[in-house]
Amino acid sequence: MTPLLRLLLRAGWAPLAVVIFHQKIMRTPWRQQLDFVMHYSGGVAITFFLWHALDCFAHWFGRLTPFARYLFTFALACTVGLFWEFAELFSDVVFGSHIQHSVRETMRDLIADATGAATTLTLTWIVRCFTVKRESTADQPPASQV
Repeated sequence: MTPLLRLLLRAGWAPLAVVIFHQKIMRTPWRQQLDFVMHYSGGVAITFFLWHALDCFAHWFGRLTPFARYLFTFALACTVGLFWEFAELFSDVVFGSHIQHSVRETMRDLIADATGAATTLTLTWIVRCFTVKRESTADQPPASQV
């Protein structure tokens, strides 16, 4: 299985689900109320996707240290959020869609994206801490055998 196909099967569903859900929400009267949740979910989904992308394409650029992986994933997720806002602005200017209403709303969207990314990485770190502890204690013999 190619790395790209493996990535799409393992993590591609998350951003796709958010984009589909976002398209459904845009056509409802709750668009404004759910905008923060949508951007937060987008931050979570793209961070999940990028975290797995770094695994799938490690053969191209090598393995990152744990700290670099968290930092790089966060930076990439925030960059994706920024380019999403650029796309909204483009849509407003070219197609007259009126997605962005104010600078304040755009900043709130970027904060939601970054918060979703930070939440995902924090939860990933917590899970990995408990997993590593369990794995390292499982390799050691019981105290009575020492």
